[in-house]
Amino acid sequence: MSEIADKIKAAGAIKKGKFKLSNGSLTDYYVDKYVFETQPDVLEAVADEIASRLDPDEVDVIAGPELGAVPLVTAVSLRTGIPCAYIRKGQKHYGTQARIEGQIEKGQCVAIVEDVTTTGNTILETAELIEEVGGIPTHLIVVVDRNDGAEENVADAGYELEYLVQVGEELDVEDV
Repeated sequence: MSEIADKIKAAGAIKKGKFKLSNGSLTDYYVDKYVFETQPDVLEAVADEIASRLDPDEVDVIAGPELGAVPLVTAVSLRTGIPCAYIRKGQKHYGTQARIEGQIEKGQCVAIVEDVTTTGNTILETAELIEEVGGIPTHLIVVVDRNDGAEENVADAGYELEYLVQVGEELDVEDV
C-alpha cells in the first residue's frame, strides 16, 4: 500500500455500510473525501504528490469541480504557484452566474483534479466545460479511483486518467 493510501485509511476515510453514490449505484463502502481532505497531513501528502506530476511550464491552470476538489486544487496551486479555478456543477443564479470561478482562457493548458471517482463522469463533465471555454485539459488526476470503470470511460473520451491510489490496488477497502 502507498503512503497516501495508508494516510487515507488512518484518517478514517473508508466507511463500511450501505451507501448510495453520486451515480446512483449502491455500495458497501464509501471513501469520504471530506475526512481525508480536512486532515492537514493527508492533504499535504496528496497535494505534494499531485504537484510532483505537474510542470508549471506546461500547465497554466489547475481546476476541479466544487465542492470536494476545492481544497485539493487550492493546496496544489499553493505548492506549484499555478493559478487555480473552481468548476461549479450548475450555474448559480446570482452575482456573475459563472460556472467557472477563476480564469481559464482560450488555449490554456488545464490540469483537472478530483477527489474520488467511480465512473469518471464528473471529471469528464469538467473537461468538457473547460474545452467549451477554450481550455485544453492536459491532465485528469484523481486522488482515489474506485476502480469501477472510470479509467476506461475517461480513455474512451480520449483522455488518460491519472490516479494516486486505486481501490483493489494501492487501497484495500476490505480490511477496514
